[in-house]
Amino acid sequence: MSDSSPSGFRSLRIRLLIPLLTVALLASVAVALGSYWIGDQWAKRQALTRYDSIESNLAPASFLVTSTVVESVAELTETELIAVNSIGIVFESSIESFGPTIPQEVTEASDGLAPIELDDRRYLYRTFARRSRPDEADLRIVVLFDENQIQSTRLRAALLPLVTGLSTVILLTFFTVYLTNRLLRRLARLQSKVDQIALGNFDVQLQADTSDEIGLLGRAVAQMGMQLESMWQTLNRQQGQKLLHQVAGGLAHQLRNSLTGARMAIELHQQQFHDDDESLNVALSQLEQTESHVRRLLLVASGKQERDEPQRVDNCLDDIRSTIDGTAKHLRVTLSWTLDPTLNTMQVLDGPTLHAAVTNLAINAMEEATVVEIFVRRKSIQENPEQENPAQENPEERTRGDVVEFEVIDNGKGPPDSVAQDIFEPFVTSKPEGLGLGLPLVMRAAQRLGGEVNWSRENDTTRFTLTIPVSDIESPSMAPTSQA
Repeated sequence: MSDSSPSGFRSLRIRLLIPLLTVALLASVAVALGSYWIGDQWAKRQALTRYDSIESNLAPASFLVTSTVVESVAELTETELIAVNSIGIVFESSIESFGPTIPQEVTEASDGLAPIELDDRRYLYRTFARRSRPDEADLRIVVLFDENQIQSTRLRAALLPLVTGLSTVILLTFFTVYLTNRLLRRLARLQSKVDQIALGNFDVQLQADTSDEIGLLGRAVAQMGMQLESMWQTLNRQQGQKLLHQVAGGLAHQLRNSLTGARMAIELHQQQFHDDDESLNVALSQLEQTESHVRRLLLVASGKQERDEPQRVDNCLDDIRSTIDGTAKHLRVTLSWTLDPTLNTMQVLDGPTLHAAVTNLAINAMEEATVVEIFVRRKSIQENPEQENPAQENPEERTRGDVVEFEVIDNGKGPPDSVAQDIFEPFVTSKPEGLGLGLPLVMRAAQRLGGEVNWSRENDTTRFTLTIPVSDIESPSMAPTSQA
């Protein structure tokens, strides 16, 4: 994960937590305010109910309104009662040390509860008149409800939802932090893998749980890494091939000049001394073959391909043996050949390409070992390892004809582990003086001939296997073709 955050960066935890908590808090406050209003309405309805009860009992009653009656009714109904006349003179009151008068507007009957402040206390009041006794026709009963009691009822109504809401906010906070921490840990792992991909490490391993969107994103990142790895390998391979063409072109030009001079010197020697020494003829033959290989290198460097030259497999092997048998003697390597006797009935698509591939494999083996064995076998299509069940294949896609397997076995140490996986890539070599071009040319030759090349390390021996499709000499399936 990157150590520095961009300007204006806000954690996803904050982005999720603040809106959720804000909504929860606003909802709690709204519920509390609603409960407060409902409590206020309920308290006022309760007050009016008590007032109606007092009025229904005192207004038509025939008994006198005395201090005992006023105090008893006030105690029973949890109110305060004041008996006054129409001009505000107080006759009886349940409030101790109350003044002799009351504001005259209080004596007037009202439809609802009205606020009033008496003796530094706030009340809600409502007034009714006595109707039963003529001697009390001017008497008014003022019913007072303590504002503190009503306020207490309001608060009790709002307190429970407010406490519940705040508790919900606290629980929601912890739960949201827990969920966001889990979410951010997954995102952090995903970001770490993306950072690795950005740094060029495309081989990322993600255990993506595809049961949610982050899992699907992780799988997409893993697929992106694999695609980038494939594209990177393709790009490196193309760059390597391009560089291989360039190097091949440079080497071919130098070799062609040297070979031309060597050939001219041998031919001049033969003309001057009329020397028909067989060794000189062999040298000229080898120079001609080398010039053919150089010419092909120049064509490869220019992006072209020479016309195919089908050749009998046994004749191609004779040319190969004439080249590498002398090299084996020079290097003091024990070289043995085991050839299939039916090779003279088969031909390969392009003899010089096969010559170059087998020669490279043999020389590489002789440079690393003291004993080299070369086996050349003909195999039918049923014996091809990649086509063990040809009857199950699509007949239109099945390869026709037989194959020849060239197996080069040596007792050398084999490729080191550091390059073992990439030995067929250009410029991959463990030799200080090597260029890493031999085995890539073998791979290209195998691909051009429609075959394959593989290698393995078994029982302290290194084994390279080149498998090339062939056809009968009479078969037209390998007629010369021209490839650009």
